[in-house]
Amino acid sequence: MRIFINIIISVCTSGLVFLSCTPSPKYLQKKQASISYDINYVNVLVGTENKKFKITSKGGLKVIDKKNNNIVYETRKGGLIFYPEKIVSPYIIESAGEPVFINDTGYRGKFELHNILGKIHIVNVVNVEEYLYSVIPSEMPASWNLEALKAQAVASRTYTFYHLLKKNKSQAIYDIDSTTNFQVYKGIVAEAPNSTKAVQETNGIVMTYEHEPILAYFHSSSGGKTIDPKYVWKGSDLPYIRGVQCNFDQDSPHYNWEVTLSVDEIRDALIQKYPRMGKIKSIAFKRFDSRVVEVSIVHDGGNISLTGNEFRLLFPGSKIRSTFFTSERKGNSFVLHGKGWGHGVGMSQWGAKGRGEHGQGYKEILNHYYYKIKFIKFKNNYLAHRMSSVNFVH
Repeated sequence: MRIFINIIISVCTSGLVFLSCTPSPKYLQKKQASISYDINYVNVLVGTENKKFKITSKGGLKVIDKKNNNIVYETRKGGLIFYPEKIVSPYIIESAGEPVFINDTGYRGKFELHNILGKIHIVNVVNVEEYLYSVIPSEMPASWNLEALKAQAVASRTYTFYHLLKKNKSQAIYDIDSTTNFQVYKGIVAEAPNSTKAVQETNGIVMTYEHEPILAYFHSSSGGKTIDPKYVWKGSDLPYIRGVQCNFDQDSPHYNWEVTLSVDEIRDALIQKYPRMGKIKSIAFKRFDSRVVEVSIVHDGGNISLTGNEFRLLFPGSKIRSTFFTSERKGNSFVLHGKGWGHGVGMSQWGAKGRGEHGQGYKEILNHYYYKIKFIKFKNNYLAHRMSSVNFVH
């Protein structure tokens, strides 16, 4: 249990309120901090704040001005409250080997605070492997078999490195965020022994195509077959992902689903994106390989054309669970009969589970969903030397 001293000691122009013992004079002097990061690290945006927020750690905290490396404050216990309007310079928040808690949510690594137009962007700077300790059980139940979890670990690690190498780290304040925009990341509360074991036993292993990490898409359930990414996202033609049969995800609770959408409900969803649209006259669904790839809507004000995935994402995730559906018009409604959950590209997580239960290892699982890939183990200094040479070992 973290204990705060109730007396507020002081309020500084640096935007901090100290909830700990009074700092000694040496900590109030402009000290130079030695700042170093783990070699293979990722910057994860875990939240934004426009109101005061607290940061705590059992190991104490060190607050560093990133612009000049000066230590703003250092404490061995207690916590700090930050006021966004008073944070001007980017801050680095470190702890001595203990998790750091942002408003009671714990994370490994350290943090950076950036004031962007009055809103503080809270960025967790964490070792890639430790980041995966939380991502894997956040994306796949830790109770599943170890080979499925290993497949998820390699897919998630590969996905992370792909984005790390595509981002301009000198300009961006973060590489990825903690939501389904990239991969779900919940901090230490999500960590579990079985999923951590999967990460550790595949340490550093990624999938590559022509010596580069692939964009390793994955989804919950394919409904029986996956699809090429170019039929989901326009212009996304990836040579290492092709639609394949998936006969091992029948146990998914979303393998079959049905939903009814009224025309008014569809219009209400569309009008959020197209505020000038009129009354709907007709809706047509165009399919390829059983999946809806294009939706055409004719309304009083003209025509609207969407990809199947864009149409799906107009609604809550549990409504239209995939683009793998047929439609049936009944009065003023459409009844959708569908299969699977997610975009349907790359690895099916439920398929990986089924394959693992039938004795397949993680490499065999991944080789089914990704085409002509190679498995490579990155050295710990891979990112540090990426620009000068290709540093990996087979």
